[in-house]
Amino acid sequence: MDTQANRETPPKKQGLAITSLVLGILSVLVCGLGILPGIPAVITGHVARRRARKQPDQHGGAGFALAGLITGYLGAALSISLLFAVLPALNASGQKARSMYCMSNLKQIGIGFRIWAGDNQDRFPFNVSTNDGGTLELCARGSDGFERDATVHFLVMSNELTHPRILVCLADPPKKPALNFANLQATNVSYQVRSGRDVDLSHPAEVLARCPIHGHELRCDGSVQPRRRQP
Repeated sequence: MDTQANRETPPKKQGLAITSLVLGILSVLVCGLGILPGIPAVITGHVARRRARKQPDQHGGAGFALAGLITGYLGAALSISLLFAVLPALNASGQKARSMYCMSNLKQIGIGFRIWAGDNQDRFPFNVSTNDGGTLELCARGSDGFERDATVHFLVMSNELTHPRILVCLADPPKKPALNFANLQATNVSYQVRSGRDVDLSHPAEVLARCPIHGHELRCDGSVQPRRRQP
């Protein structure tokens, strides 16, 4: 009797995909705090889907992962919308609230960059050719190393960014959030993107983006550094 032929195929791993779905559902249920479980739901969902696509014999649950992505994005978007509704009531500490919200925007932008890089050999859009879905040939850096128009780089990450409103700093009144990424223009973007060969995951301390209003900086490792106070 051939015991090898009768040996059962080991079950595919679905833990990460299910985790994404659970976090996504939680992000919708808690609403006001949806961004907290929503972001990890999006990250784990992307990772789970990539594993299921590249190693289908070992990893499954692509459907769970997709559901986790959708609910995670929805929960985060609901949380951001609620925060927009609440912030005007915080007039007493409006400046501090706007600064904190700006740092939250940069944090989400950083997560979007890292998710995109995870699907593109750990490279950011401006280091990937347009032939491969990046923006390398569209780069137009100024003398300070920042792109003259960051819009093109955010556009290719539309699937990784929760909503175009995170691209606008509340302390930048001339800029208004776009309704969707299809209508995104320079007038809908506050944040600056810094490009170049050294701006990648192998240089975690390099500045990736910044708010020209508050001076907060997003680093390649995803951390956000507040503006340094003058002595």
